[in-house]
Amino acid sequence: MGLGAGALIGRLLRRVLVICFAFLIAASAGALFLPLAALADPVLRETGLRALGATLLGALDEPWREPDLGWSLAVLGQAFWAVLVGVCAAPLAFAALLGEMAGTSSLIWHAGASGALAAASPWILRAARGLPGATHANPLEIRVAVLFFLTGALTGAVYWLIAAREETLR
Repeated sequence: MGLGAGALIGRLLRRVLVICFAFLIAASAGALFLPLAALADPVLRETGLRALGATLLGALDEPWREPDLGWSLAVLGQAFWAVLVGVCAAPLAFAALLGEMAGTSSLIWHAGASGALAAASPWILRAARGLPGATHANPLEIRVAVLFFLTGALTGAVYWLIAAREETLR
């Protein structure tokens, strides 16, 4: 290994660290934005609060066992975690990986691909599991898809600001 190979390895290691840092910051920004934006939309807020209330009441209204509020909250937390991963992390990771492989550092690519994948994630999941509803959506699902798109676009834009913009300016 000559000096050139060491410098190349150093650059690659630096790039990997920047990508990981950008991914963590961008996914965190999306994880903050998603619930705040859902609470700001009156329809999504009402639907979410109704679902939360039904979950909590269901935990207390099970006649065959003792009420277990902790278990219900754990299930609710797992569902929220799955949404965060499916909307904030997975679409961003896929778009960033494809962008790195293709050598693109466009804001339109990172924000658009992350947003489109996040918006499509409910239908992708349904299609992958062979569930009905993978080809159509009701108005509430469209509203959720718009929220998911905005969240994905935000994560992609934050990622671009930290990791990809640097490559664009070179």
